[in-house]
Amino acid sequence: MRVSTSGDVAVGTSAGAGAVGTSAGAAGVREGGVPEGGVPKDGVPKDGAPEGGVPTWPELRPDIEFLPPEEGERSWTIADERYRRFTRLGGGAAALLRGLDGTRDLQQVRHDLGPGVAQEQVEAALRKFTELGLLVGTDTPPVKESRFRFQPPASLQFTVLDRPAFLAPGRLLPRLMANRVVAAGCLLAVLAGLVAVSLGAAEIAKAAWHPMPWQHWLIAAAVVIAVNAVHELAHGAVLARFGGRPHRIGAMLFYCAPAMFCDVTDLWRLRTRHQRVLVALAGVICQLAAAGLLAAGSALCDGELAELLGLCALMTAFTGILNLLPFIRLDGYIALMAWVNIPNLRDKSMADCRAVVNWTVFGGPRPERTLPDGWAVFGAFCLLYPWVLVFNLLVIAHGSLMAYGAWGALSWLSLLAGTVGYVLYRLARMYRASGARNPLRGLVTLAALGAALIALGQSQPHTEKAYGAYTTAGGRVEVAFPDAPGVLPPVSGGSVELMHGGILGRRTVGSGTTGQEDGRKKAPLDRFVPFEGVPGELDVRSYHLSSVALRDGAPSRGVAVAEAGTTTWLGHVNRLAVKDPWKTLADGLW
Repeated sequence: MRVSTSGDVAVGTSAGAGAVGTSAGAAGVREGGVPEGGVPKDGVPKDGAPEGGVPTWPELRPDIEFLPPEEGERSWTIADERYRRFTRLGGGAAALLRGLDGTRDLQQVRHDLGPGVAQEQVEAALRKFTELGLLVGTDTPPVKESRFRFQPPASLQFTVLDRPAFLAPGRLLPRLMANRVVAAGCLLAVLAGLVAVSLGAAEIAKAAWHPMPWQHWLIAAAVVIAVNAVHELAHGAVLARFGGRPHRIGAMLFYCAPAMFCDVTDLWRLRTRHQRVLVALAGVICQLAAAGLLAAGSALCDGELAELLGLCALMTAFTGILNLLPFIRLDGYIALMAWVNIPNLRDKSMADCRAVVNWTVFGGPRPERTLPDGWAVFGAFCLLYPWVLVFNLLVIAHGSLMAYGAWGALSWLSLLAGTVGYVLYRLARMYRASGARNPLRGLVTLAALGAALIALGQSQPHTEKAYGAYTTAGGRVEVAFPDAPGVLPPVSGGSVELMHGGILGRRTVGSGTTGQEDGRKKAPLDRFVPFEGVPGELDVRSYHLSSVALRDGAPSRGVAVAEAGTTTWLGHVNRLAVKDPWKTLADGLW
């Protein structure tokens, strides 16, 4: 008999933040009934006691709903609205649960099942029913949920609307947003956007590779937020159109990035995987349609308006495509899980991957996988990808904090120590859960892996770079580099690459060689950021540039990347993470 739980599926705009697992809800508490024969509400007769926590007279809660299996499937879905939880049961377990009417004690239940059913499976199923609170007397009143909820590993959610009435089945908004006319319009909008990109690619590319006025970025951010709101409403509208209802809609911080979310746990009520996939992808489809309309507008306009619409189209399309990543709880993962029809797919695949690691690294027991072999590889990507995001956050934090001198360096070193400590804590937990029979094997394996990484980092050369800006005036090219802690000066006579840069990347437009230093001075801040018109100045070191080769039509200002010495990858990481921050801290305090 197979029992698995799925609940709290939330899809987010730039992050789908819903955990697929067990969660308690804030629904009203209903009282369980008392069966005939004088059995109390806790399911225990006056002369009896629960066996291992299972009521002696087990009775199914009257508010539990059975949803029949999808065509071609054998698993039933049990809806527990009180806890906002859905449980998958095999056919035998569903029949056992449905037959618990409170008129038979445990001995009679076992007897009625007959000798052909393994009693260990029956006992395990009854204990699971009790653990999930599906029986009268085993459920506890749900704890009222706070509007704030932390979803590991790095999502902080704030519920704005709980079970919004305007997204209930049959309401006007789901009928307006989720129909074939709207679906056809979205498809046409995406096609129009593709045609517009082919016709007006230059204006859209300018948004990616060229600096733009900072006011344009504020407008584009407002447009993206508005489209994201429609994205979340689309999830809820399509779910309601198919007969479900979203639980929560709100805002969140997902790996420190602002985003929105819509809890679509009710998608497990839907009877076909096609409907569940459409619910998961409804938001992305809306985003791509909006990006298509904006791109078409950019192609039809000219001047600053075309640039602005191109920027909005680019940012909207980027956030939509980002949501298709399946390795964290984004819309793409929810769609994948719905299509393969495996609840808790990410958790199960990561558990299989951990089991393989525990077996190979720590000498734990041979893994008993819950999914086919290929999903363990998917679980490895799911385990690693959040740490890629954390690494990117650390890189951003380093650049931001080091600009604040000693206090910034202290904050960075504290953040680094906390991150390393957390990684060691997770490794220790994994080791304890591995059931390793040979602790020395795990320590030796980890030490060997660490030594190999250190040797690899020490053997690979790395060219340090100094990032600054170039300007052209009167036939001369001048480069400037920030004069700040942790910023390396360029090497005299080293090569310099001149580029034109925007928010998404850079293009090379020329090259040169670092000449004589022209001294320290002030330079406009907007030379060093991909925004035009940003007020403020920056302390810089200025250098003349020799042997300059600029392409025809190269802009008069842009990004300069100069050689700043050579080291190894290990030395580079050590300088950025420890050496420079420690020196900055020491200079500031002493």
